[in-house]
Amino acid sequence: MSRITLIFISIPLILLAACEQQTGSSQTNANRVAYETNVHERVFGNYIIHINALTTDQLPTEIARGYKISRSKNRAMINISVREKQTTGETPITATVNVVARNLTSQLKQVDIREIKDTDPIAIYYIGELPVSNEEMLIFDIDVTAAGSKEPILVSYRQQFFTE
Repeated sequence: MSRITLIFISIPLILLAACEQQTGSSQTNANRVAYETNVHERVFGNYIIHINALTTDQLPTEIARGYKISRSKNRAMINISVREKQTTGETPITATVNVVARNLTSQLKQVDIREIKDTDPIAIYYIGELPVSNEEMLIFDIDVTAAGSKEPILVSYRQQFFTE
């Protein structure tokens, strides 16, 4: 086999191995708890964290307008809520929520999170929007620090978006 042929065969294999390493390491970070596929809610001690992500065209028009969310197949929204277990049930609580998204090629997408409080019924949501491409898989690294807590809860959430 000639040296040039060997180089042309080696380069794709090296790139493939690098992509597999990035994908594997981005699935779970030793400090983060990964949500399994199709699981939107997890319990962390006395806290319950619910996460959902979807394209914003799936929101009803009046809801999107009310929360100033741009409806589009090419925009995604992540919605996070934090509840605390109490003797009388669960209560929504405030938290500091930070989110960074990355795709499978490790391109970062900053997600600005804003708090939404509803009074009837009482609910607190943290939402953020970002652009997405068709069939794009995003890994959301989410840091949640519940009010009154010093330690953040570190989670990882994966979602694939279909825009066509």
